[in-house]
Formats: sequence, structure tokens, C-alpha cells
Amino acid sequence: MSFKPIPKHLLIHEVIYQAPKPDDDGSMGSGELPNPKKIEHVRFTPKRKRIIKTDNTEVLTNGILYVDAVNSKPFVNPSEDGTITFQNRKLKIVECYEVFTDQLDPHHIEVMLQ
Repeated sequence: MSFKPIPKHLLIHEVIYQAPKPDDDGSMGSGELPNPKKIEHVRFTPKRKRIIKTDNTEVLTNGILYVDAVNSKPFVNPSEDGTITFQNRKLKIVECYEVFTDQLDPHHIEVMLQ
């Protein structure tokens, strides 16, 4: 059984994703921020939720960003400690969950934002 992607009419938002700064390895040009990426056809849902991260720290989220594997363009798998800019608000990525169905690739990604 194949699951359909999240319908485009529900993916009404667009965001800017800024990957975290890479570790500085001492070479020229290292440690610079990668270029930000505009991601279209995503959904931001405000939601206050308490989560406990793998390092046993407690975090209170401000919202969840849904990135669909088919309809979100480009499909980006965000990294923790990156930032999402939504309606001129910068939100820190605290956790990402790949949601799988019966396929090998993720159906969508849920990004917890603070």
C-alpha cells in the first residue's frame, strides 16, 4: 500500500532554512555559513510541546514544520541547530523526525522549532 504525499493545498507556507555553521577545520573558507535555502510548500503549525532531547535536556517548542518529501521544493532534511525563518521570525531547530510509511524513503519530516 502506498501512502499519498501531504496535499499541496495544505502546504501553504514557505520558509528560509539556514544550515548550521560547519566546524572550523582551520582551512581558508571553512567555518562560513552555507547559503540559505528557500523551501516552498511546507506547513508551520504553532504548538507548544515539551520534549526531552537525547542528551537529557528539556526543551519547549514553539511549533512544528512539516516538510513533505514529494511536494516541498526543494526537499531538504534540516539539521539540528540550524534556523528556520518563518514570517520574519527566526526559530531554532531543536529536533527532526523522519516519518516513514511502507517505503524506504521518508514520507515527510517533522521539524521541532524553538
